[in-house]
Amino acid sequence: MANASVELAIVKNAQAVCNEGIQDLNRTAAKLQQHYLQAGERWKDKKYEQLGAIVHECSTALREPIQELVDCLSKLKEIETALSEYESANL
Repeated sequence: MANASVELAIVKNAQAVCNEGIQDLNRTAAKLQQHYLQAGERWKDKKYEQLGAIVHECSTALREPIQELVDCLSKLKEIETALSEYESANL
């Protein structure tokens, strides 16, 4: 079996990347919806309604990976806790 080495700093960096990904996905979906609503101030017809369905579909797709990232954060927190316990026991 190969030896594995995990550093606390790497785990914390991975957590930051996950959090940033969540924020980016939410921000992008919200911005897409905002632009759609702004277009609706001057454009209200059948095509606008069709675009609304597409925007909704895109926003939903953008937010789908968020739960996976939240799950990753949970696992990373468990790893962080285990590493901290290990490091404090082996000082």
